[in-house]
Amino acid sequence: MHADLISIGVLSQRNSDEYQSFWKKTAKNLSQKIPEHTFVIKSLGLECLTHSISKHQLDFAITNPAHFVLLEKSYDAFPIATLQSRYRQNSFSHFSAAIITRSERDDIQSLADLKGQHFMASSPNEFGGYQMVWRQFLDAGINPKNDFFELFFSNDSDVNIVKSILRNEADVAAIQSGVLEHLIDSGELQPGQIKVLNSDPHQSMFPSHSTIQYPEWSFIGLEQTDIALAKEVARVLISMPKPDSKVDFIPAYGWTEAQDLTTVHGLLRALKLPPYSPMDKVSLKAIIHEHGMAVGLINALILILMIFSVRMRQVNRKLAVSQSELANHRDNLEKEVQQRTAELIQLNSMLEEDIKARQKVENTLRRSQNALQGFYQILVNPSSGYLDKLHQLMALAKKHFKMEAVFLYQIESEEAETLNNQTLTITAFEGDYQLHTQIRQCLQENYLSSDIQSYKNPACDKRMLSLPVNVNGKLHSILTLVGQIRKEQELADVDKELLRLITQWIRSGIERHEIEEDRERYRLQLGKVARLYTMGEMASGLAHEINQPLTAATNFISGSLRRLKEDASNPEVENGLNRSLLCLNQTTSIIRRLREFVQTGVPRDETFDFIILVGRVLDLLATEARQNGIVLITPSQNQTVLVKGDRVQLEQVMLNLVRNAIDACEAKGQVSIATEIEVDYLTVKVRDTGQGIEPEDMSKIFDAFHTSKPFGMGLGLAICRSIIEAHGSSLQVKNTEHGAEFSFRLPLATSPHLNSKE
Repeated sequence: MHADLISIGVLSQRNSDEYQSFWKKTAKNLSQKIPEHTFVIKSLGLECLTHSISKHQLDFAITNPAHFVLLEKSYDAFPIATLQSRYRQNSFSHFSAAIITRSERDDIQSLADLKGQHFMASSPNEFGGYQMVWRQFLDAGINPKNDFFELFFSNDSDVNIVKSILRNEADVAAIQSGVLEHLIDSGELQPGQIKVLNSDPHQSMFPSHSTIQYPEWSFIGLEQTDIALAKEVARVLISMPKPDSKVDFIPAYGWTEAQDLTTVHGLLRALKLPPYSPMDKVSLKAIIHEHGMAVGLINALILILMIFSVRMRQVNRKLAVSQSELANHRDNLEKEVQQRTAELIQLNSMLEEDIKARQKVENTLRRSQNALQGFYQILVNPSSGYLDKLHQLMALAKKHFKMEAVFLYQIESEEAETLNNQTLTITAFEGDYQLHTQIRQCLQENYLSSDIQSYKNPACDKRMLSLPVNVNGKLHSILTLVGQIRKEQELADVDKELLRLITQWIRSGIERHEIEEDRERYRLQLGKVARLYTMGEMASGLAHEINQPLTAATNFISGSLRRLKEDASNPEVENGLNRSLLCLNQTTSIIRRLREFVQTGVPRDETFDFIILVGRVLDLLATEARQNGIVLITPSQNQTVLVKGDRVQLEQVMLNLVRNAIDACEAKGQVSIATEIEVDYLTVKVRDTGQGIEPEDMSKIFDAFHTSKPFGMGLGLAICRSIIEAHGSSLQVKNTEHGAEFSFRLPLATSPHLNSKE
């Protein structure tokens, strides 16, 4: 399978060997840590990078802060990580610009001395150079376009700009901070050849600089970027190994969390750069296009006035008669203008209402999109359980609907028609719990409705939202939100769908819980069936086991009665009765163990000695093993191994495994039970000296109703695996050199060491 290709565009302003090596290292590290994707970094100019992003040709981008702010406004870009540099063993996620000149220029000591000088920079679009110092110049009262003798952009690297200053090709220049330190480390520049203006002598922990610190370049996601992949990329970038070097300055050191860009917005706003550049002037053509009706009306009015003027000159002799007609025309024209003006005002009002309605819809869609994105992120989070996700969803609903609290009530009585303390129980809540008492007074009596209810109750001055949760076609719970009364009471369709999604997820969680309970009850019932079946198979051997002490007790009692008739003082009478009592007690013990074994029981988490449990199982199977000529090898009885679990269920597991091992052995075979303590766990192994398990049976040996015995049910091993998995472990099987071996682990209840019995 070929890995998906992920394209990353990087702005070519930082195109030195150090940065190119770091970009390649970043792409290689991402491809290694996220093997299902192959990451490729492309170096692009500013216009090419922006064009590729607009055409959705890239998945991620690396660019300077000013360009990122523009992409954020125009293409919904979002930050993932920020670049780090290192200076004198300290790492930084911010950088600045330096204003440099030759050290021997005594006439240039401060920013005030720059007027009338020849100033050089790489590009007017370079954020880490000219744009930073431009902002500094404005604060110092310097206009770069008017106050310099010449403002020259070389479109060259910062290293070459430093060399131009040394060659006296310019008086002053702007470069990125850290360039001087990098040149000194590489031996290309001697200390003291260049001085930095407006620098802070107390900031020795930073590279030499003349401006304030701004966030470094950003690794950003784009509109089409997958959110889950963006999170994984952020995690890999931040954990990317850092280089170890003895040089003072490393320009590309690593990645860290995305930084706040407030200072970048302030710079762009102050310089009136995109996206804060002023709007273009309104043209006459645009005015005509926007107000064509009014312009036409004015032109028509002018034309009519001209016609009337010509007419007046032509009929000058009929002026007296025409004055009345002209007055009528003027009155009609005024009425028409007033009418058209009123129509324009009405149209403008309609447009304003339409704009407000559109803005309201857009705001609703934006809020709903954020809520749905949060809903998706909560559900796909693998580290959160059902209750954590439930509280997170309730918190999401509380924030989205601007409520004070959210409550989930369970309906205790399906036939309930009123609200009282016996019909509703709080399952979960989020927010102010004290509102619970007010909610009970404000919930409507018809809460059994099958749809969303949104209403206000003046009795408690609260706004209410409620929606039932139906499970298996019956009302199970009700989700209620409460908050302050606001003007916007109506719910949009997307808000209703969000509420329904939350209640549907709650219903699914409740149904899953009930299914798990049904599975547990089924497993317990199946276990009882298996135990009863096992006791049926053991019946003949146990009958013989019980018959022996009963026969012995009968003989002892008969002999004691005869001796009692012959001689009441004979001491053998007491001895015979005592031995009879011992045999009857043995019989009672066997019957009690059988009764305890066939009890179903309730799953419990108890602490008990596993060695004693093994002894009880072997007592039950001793007769069967002896009849088949099988030797049982047990762990040492002089030790105590305390484990945690359900004693009755684990006794059933050991009984099934040992009986299967006995059945697998031939005459004079061996069945061994071994225990090993490993830190906090006890490992149990049951081995036999039989023929082993056939390869075709190995993959389905734990399937229900699969058996190799002529009259077996095929449930024993399936139940054993279910019980062991319920204890947080797994039942393993393998063939050994002499037979088969089954093993599993149990948690220890005490420190992992053995205590000898006294």
